[in-house]
Amino acid sequence: MIFTRHTKALILILFIVCFHYPVFAQEEGGGIDVFLHPKKFYKKFFPHLKVKKPDIDSTYIKTYPDYLTVGSHLILPDIYLDLTSKSAINGSSGATSNWRTNIGNIIAFSASYRFITAGFAMVLSSNRKNNQDYAQSSYRTATIKYNGEAFCFQFKYIRTRGFTDVNESNSDSLSRYTKREDLLVKEYQFEGLYNFSWKKYSYYAPIDYTHRQLKTRFGFLVKAGAYYNELSADTNLLTAKQRSFFEDFNDIRKIRTTSFKLSPGAGLNLVFFKRFYAAIAVFTPYNLYVYNYFTKDDNLVHKGASIAFVLDANVSLGYQSERLYAGLRYQFDSKHVAFNEVEMASLFSYFGIDVGYRFKAPKVVRKIYKATMPPGM
Repeated sequence: MIFTRHTKALILILFIVCFHYPVFAQEEGGGIDVFLHPKKFYKKFFPHLKVKKPDIDSTYIKTYPDYLTVGSHLILPDIYLDLTSKSAINGSSGATSNWRTNIGNIIAFSASYRFITAGFAMVLSSNRKNNQDYAQSSYRTATIKYNGEAFCFQFKYIRTRGFTDVNESNSDSLSRYTKREDLLVKEYQFEGLYNFSWKKYSYYAPIDYTHRQLKTRFGFLVKAGAYYNELSADTNLLTAKQRSFFEDFNDIRKIRTTSFKLSPGAGLNLVFFKRFYAAIAVFTPYNLYVYNYFTKDDNLVHKGASIAFVLDANVSLGYQSERLYAGLRYQFDSKHVAFNEVEMASLFSYFGIDVGYRFKAPKVVRKIYKATMPPGM
């Protein structure tokens, strides 16, 4: 039987499940770990499987199935996290925690071959010159992505430690700001995207450069995702001065949220002088948040649900040839969530510089990919 692009999502999910949780298939010789033998897995469970590549319009999109695409990315981020009291007590608005990081630059690397992209990022420099009074911050992220012509799936892990409350009125000491080296944010993201205009418009041509847009094109998109976020600290999230303005928020040391979104969007790739491009994509969803508060020793004290508005957008400008690519990018991701007696607003935005190169994939890469991916991919 022949599988088209609509079944690639299912195949990828099964592959990821097998990656994390080895599946054992009984054969005459006993149990066998099918993750270690992918060909036997497909032969046993999908004996007639053959992924059929969809036909994109090659006059609009150029693909590079035989090339390995590698890139480096310099990111200059702004990371904001605000916690505001909803209390009617006079002066509560002035007790808002305005947490900021001291991250100067982030360096990221990525590699793509055929349908798979993997990347990671880390802090290149901390202690910005204008933030000498801030706590030292760290940032790490890892990403793996499946890029089909119509479907795109991404798993991402983000870890940020070390924040500074720049609201001077919250400080308990003689210091101007409140340093919170113990403040930690961890997030796990799983996103899926469907491109309604996949035959002529490539959403990720200006993002991970696995495609190249040859002619100007506009496209409609939809993004869905599930996200787990944890804000935690070794001590109370609030200083002693703040606590009287935050009702029912005593000794809270951890806030966990699980959110879900279904987001319509649109994108435009503008191509000029054949090799230069300008691109924009915007998503404006409402997310469903389920949240929990925890005190010391992970004691649950409150749980609830909320609807939040989230704005997700990116703009880029760059150059692409057969081998070389380079670009400038601005990414913006803003959230505003109302919890019980508090509101949390977060912003992650960055200005980035991308530089990369495509070359014939080494034999070992082609061999490993062929041995682990479904037939036809």
